[in-house]
Formats: sequence, C-alpha cells, structure tokens
Amino acid sequence: MAIDASWRWIAWTILGIGGLITAGGVLMGLGNLRHALYGERADGIVTEIVREGDMYAPVVRFRLPQGETVEVRDLGSGAPDFSAGDAVTVLYFPESPRDFRLDTFERLWLVPIIVTVFGGFWLMFGAVAWALSRNADLALVGERAFSLISLSALVIGVFVLWSAVNLYASGGRARGTVTEIRESRSIATEEVTTPDGREVRRDVEHISFAPIVRFTTPEGREVEFHGRGGSGTSLKAGEVVNVVYDLSQPGRARIVSFVDLWLPATVAFAVSLLFGGAVRLSRGSRRRTTG
Repeated sequence: MAIDASWRWIAWTILGIGGLITAGGVLMGLGNLRHALYGERADGIVTEIVREGDMYAPVVRFRLPQGETVEVRDLGSGAPDFSAGDAVTVLYFPESPRDFRLDTFERLWLVPIIVTVFGGFWLMFGAVAWALSRNADLALVGERAFSLISLSALVIGVFVLWSAVNLYASGGRARGTVTEIRESRSIATEEVTTPDGREVRRDVEHISFAPIVRFTTPEGREVEFHGRGGSGTSLKAGEVVNVVYDLSQPGRARIVSFVDLWLPATVAFAVSLLFGGAVRLSRGSRRRTTG
C-alpha cells in the first residue's frame, strides 16, 4: 500500500508538470493561430540580424496601408533562420502593429509543437506512474509507452526527411567558406562514482562546436548560416564546402554532407526502430510465456 501511495503522489506530480507544460504549448499555439486567422498581412524585409550573446534576432521592416513604416525585432534563436534581405510576410493587428508574428512554419508553429510534445511525454510518464500505482502489468505499460515513443520518433523522422529531401531536390547550390568554428559551453551537474564507491556530484563542462558558413547567391547576396553542431567537427576555418539553400529564403541552408542533411532523420528512425523493436521483443516474450 505504501508503495502504491508513493507512486500515486509521483504520478500526480508528473501529470501536473506535464499538464502545465502542455497548456503552455497550446496557449502559445492559440496566440499564433489568432494572428494567422485575424491578423493583417504585410510584405516585410529583414534589414539585419542582431546578435546578442549566442542568440540571433531578425529585424524586420514593413509598411502599413496608410504608408507608415514600422521596424520591429522578433525573438532571437540559437542559430539565425533568416539573413539580411530576406522577404517575409508579417502578421499584425492594425491597432497594435508591433504585436506581430512572422508567417513561417518555424516561427508560428515549431516552438508550440515542441513544447506541447515535451509536455505530452511528461503526461505519458505520469500515466505510467499512475498505472504502476494501480498495480498494472509493468510489461504492458512499458509496451504502450515504448510504442508511443516509437511512433513519435517515426513521425518526426518522416517530417525531417521530407524537409531535407525537399531542400536537396529543389534548393540552389553554392560554394561556401567556413568563417569560424563557434564554441558553445555549458555546465551540467552529474553524479559520478569514485574509485572507493562513493557517489559524488560534480559540475562537468560540455563543449560543442558549430561551423559558421558564408556564401554568396547568384544575385550577389551574402548569407551566413550555422552548420549542425556537435561535440566535435571535421571542418576548420577557411575550408570551402558545398552548400544547398532555399531559393526563397537563402538563410535556410545546409552543408551538403550526411551530418547536416541526413543525420537528424537517421537518428529519429533509429530511435523509432529501437523502441519499436523492444515492443516486438516484449510482446513475443509474453506470448511465449502465456503459450
């Protein structure tokens, strides 16, 4: 009984956290949906990319119907998703033009989707804890949780692969130069076991590297973007690489390599296969046991 009560408290805590995160994602999405449904549209242009620390924020200029020019700065992101000179569509309310959104999938929907999915995983783990508090079959609960993870990874993999194939097939080609290898440092607290068996907590510094690539379009626009980062890189400053980019939004560019184009989809499919395979093994084992 004590164990059941403990699991019940854990379940309610996880479900509460998951509910708050999911609600936050839904509210973000609803706010953006309001702009998409009821906001006015205006053609804008990215005038510059402002860097603040490790964040990059696009500055956009657009004109109101009465002729007034408005210049606004959108939220920053860890890597620039626009470049100076990009044409964008601005969604705004006439009574408050500075209450705006940029009409791209990434700016409108990607963050709410990520937050909502993250909250959904908290809800899933809370449901698992609740099932354990009700003395549910652990194997059956695990199979359902792993099936959900496998399906989610499969959907993500299909979307990421479709995006990469579309960019590779219809994008422009250019030769780019690696201008620098940017380091990002973070501190994480980890538990480690010492040689004498004691468990201690210590701060560990993690360093990741991302190549910064600059190329020029046939129209003469200079574009800079971030390649995919990681704990290491085989590139070095000054190296020339092949680049594929979105013709309508050159800032959406990738180095033509397995890591930049195909690795994210490969990882998603591998996760789907791993968890899906675990479900099949578990079901097969249960059938043999009950048979």
